Amino acid sequence: MKNKFLLFTGLILLFAIVSCTQVQKSSTQDAGNAIPYPKKEWKGVQGKTLAESTPDFIGQPQAPKGAPNVLIVMLDDAGYSNSTSFGGVMKTPTFDRIGDEGIRYTHMSVAAVCSPTRGSLLTGYNIHQIGTGIISEFATGYPGYNSQIDYSTPSIAKILTENGYATAAFGKWHNTPMEEASPAGPYESWPNGIWGFEYFWGFLGGETNQFHPLLYENTTAIETPRTNVDGSTFHLSHGMADQAIRWLDNWKGLRDAPFFMYYTPGAVHAPIQVPKEWRDKYKGQFDEGWHVYRAQQLERQKKLGLVPEDAQMVDWPESIPQWDSFSEEGKEYLARQMEVNAAFMEHVDYHVGRVVDHIEAMGELDNTLVIYLTADNGCTAEGTPTGTFSELLFQNAFPPLTMEQQLEKLEEFGGLEEWGGPHMANHYSVAWSYASSTPFQWTKQMASHFGGTMSATAIRYPKTIKAKGEWRRQFQNVTDIVPTILEVTGVPEPDYVNGQKKKAYPGKSLSYAWNNPDAPSNHQTQYFEMTGFVGLYHEGWTICGKPYRVPWSVDPSAMANFDPLNVEWELYNIDEDPIQQHNIAEQHPEKVKELEKLFWEEAKKYDVYPVGGSLGRLLQPESNPQKAAKKHWELTPNVYRVPELAGPEIKSTNYEINAYITANSKTQGVIYAVGEHIGGQTLFIKDGKLRYSYSTLGLYWHDFAGNVKIPHGDVKITLKHTMKEAKLNGPSLVEFFINDQKVGEMDIKATVYAAFTGHETFDIGRDEGLPVNEEYAHLGKFKFTEGQLHKVVFDIE
Repeated sequence: MKNKFLLFTGLILLFAIVSCTQVQKSSTQDAGNAIPYPKKEWKGVQGKTLAESTPDFIGQPQAPKGAPNVLIVMLDDAGYSNSTSFGGVMKTPTFDRIGDEGIRYTHMSVAAVCSPTRGSLLTGYNIHQIGTGIISEFATGYPGYNSQIDYSTPSIAKILTENGYATAAFGKWHNTPMEEASPAGPYESWPNGIWGFEYFWGFLGGETNQFHPLLYENTTAIETPRTNVDGSTFHLSHGMADQAIRWLDNWKGLRDAPFFMYYTPGAVHAPIQVPKEWRDKYKGQFDEGWHVYRAQQLERQKKLGLVPEDAQMVDWPESIPQWDSFSEEGKEYLARQMEVNAAFMEHVDYHVGRVVDHIEAMGELDNTLVIYLTADNGCTAEGTPTGTFSELLFQNAFPPLTMEQQLEKLEEFGGLEEWGGPHMANHYSVAWSYASSTPFQWTKQMASHFGGTMSATAIRYPKTIKAKGEWRRQFQNVTDIVPTILEVTGVPEPDYVNGQKKKAYPGKSLSYAWNNPDAPSNHQTQYFEMTGFVGLYHEGWTICGKPYRVPWSVDPSAMANFDPLNVEWELYNIDEDPIQQHNIAEQHPEKVKELEKLFWEEAKKYDVYPVGGSLGRLLQPESNPQKAAKKHWELTPNVYRVPELAGPEIKSTNYEINAYITANSKTQGVIYAVGEHIGGQTLFIKDGKLRYSYSTLGLYWHDFAGNVKIPHGDVKITLKHTMKEAKLNGPSLVEFFINDQKVGEMDIKATVYAAFTGHETFDIGRDEGLPVNEEYAHLGKFKFTEGQLHKVVFDIE
């Protein structure tokens, strides 16, 4: 019996040993496909003395032998046909060169707005899989729209960094929820956090003033440089190239590893701003209007072989005005809009060229996979039918101004000579946007149609791509870029990232068609959704939901038309009609039903539900994370350069602000400021008196300049803001108190609902960036001095 017991025990131990060995073996195999990798085994010898010992160095992970560099360039909001090589008149020699020395894609699809495409490009996943079903400023409380990613959908930067690459991001980021973008973090969603970049230099939000950007180096806000390296007045497109070149020189001299550079300028997103010496380069080239320009583009596209020779112009929407409907003064104003836009496009491409030329001068260009997209979505149509001096009027749901109102405001801001400068948040007419989308229908936001989802794209990699200047007509999607990078670099696709199981990629590598122009597309199905605009590509067919609103209006009455369960579909056969010109839905009703069913299957599969979830901030206010944020804030003068949406919600709501100061006869300066003169508010002391200014996006200016003197000693200053009507941008009453005694009041004709600017700061004790009130512009940041600002307390209802 005893022997049987010993035998049984021995078998159990043997089984345990074998199982343990198998588990260890399995764990070792899993670790090989998991990042971050464990440190390599140390293989030296540790004797009692140095004479008996042998050193060994573990070091950092190394990229695969011979792995190339990777450069991704992506511009912002440009039209499909802006570039010379896609039929435009805008000079883009750098983009054209990449295509001339490589290949160009006719149907590289992206998301219909900014940060969704950026997140998708960087991770290889569909936009709703990573929570970027809408831009981060409008994130809502649903998984597909909350701007939160995890390691189940890792960034390519994270994967490459863990595999020995030097990684850097420059320019526009736009994938950090703005309420997390404060100097206090949290930093997890910043470029250097979960996204995995080693270095970041740029701006976090969706847009910026090109002359006065709010810049970060890694997680530190930095002062905007006054000049570029060559001594010229600072402009972001120029300064960004300077910084990228500086980083490349450090990489080349100090780092023995390939690089991955994500280079995404803020151009040509509004505000459309370009150095003065560039603004007249296209003088007179758009005087004939958008219809003539559009027709000329299509003819050039035919000669280039971009579109079929028998292609006809797609219809002009009734909602967009005709060129001849405007006065001669209006036409001059409209033509100037496109002149400056064209100059902006050439200017940014020129500075991209400086980076490409520098890589070439280092002897690295032919060892670099270059992917250059001219836009992260379709051409922007947010400038209203007349263009606008203040582009955030649209985002804040103000109705478009008439041409007469625009011209009147234009004169207030300095006239056409100032168009394109730092003091207007200017944007061009939606008609120019539609023309710049040639040969397709519609524009940015419109996920339903190719005008909203196609980006002119060129790829150069001579080690593999033997073609020169050829078109690739396969339907592709931005999700195909990460699989392409992994294949070309030889970096293994991980199974686990930081302990999380990685999801499978929906896209596939682009390389299959690089040397086979007739290969059938390997991207057979792709859904599209953005703010309720919906569409689907499948095996050469597309269905497009007819627009329920125009993309330059978020008026609540327009939103009332939104019904995702009652979509009227258009149908196109892309193999025969690559520009979506002929709607054949009536001829093929069964195909429409088949593709509609597939759309809903894809929507469920990829976390699109609820369709239109991105509209939560307008249609479901409780889905707004900023409105659900803290209601009580106590801030000191150490708090400044905070992105507006990371600060207190002091817009179309009720709030009370109490500032505690110690004052004397020389006390002056800003108590708090948010935004700038084109949109913002500031409470300050000047000439010993209490002042307050409120700019409703440049549309209305309100200034409290009552003869209210600040007493000496310890003082409490109170501002009480009360909405008169509970509606978007409703009017309000502002009351002022000193030591709890009312000293004045003023009316605000219209408040700002969503954001004062897309780029300015919230500051205590100073006014960073551009000033709200230009009376104190000559005093710099107008810091609170000669006394003490103890704290400012914000209480939001």
